[in-house]
Amino acid sequence: MSLSAEVLALCRAAFAPGELELALRALETYGAEQADRVHRNAIRMSEGRLHRLAGWSNVAEDDPETFLWYAEDPEGAVRPRTREFAVGFMSGFADRHLLEPRGPRTDPGASPDPS
Repeated sequence: MSLSAEVLALCRAAFAPGELELALRALETYGAEQADRVHRNAIRMSEGRLHRLAGWSNVAEDDPETFLWYAEDPEGAVRPRTREFAVGFMSGFADRHLLEPRGPRTDPGASPDPS
């Protein structure tokens, strides 16, 4: 998928030259609906950190509607300071769990494997 000029400019501004190519490749893997909006918000919320970009991209893949609500909230239901705190909290969580691999996705209501 081709990235928009706006996304490329945001990426260049947010990421160090040595990380730019990796950031662009990470963004190119997300090609679902509203990809441009997702890319812009993931770049903004990652604050120039690749692991955060990957984390926000994973959130968007799992639930794009909630991700966009969380990132933009067009209705204004969440106060800007609350959103700022939440984004900071989630980014801090990503920083603390930087080296932990992402585990398999499971259904929270599923019973454990009996084997």
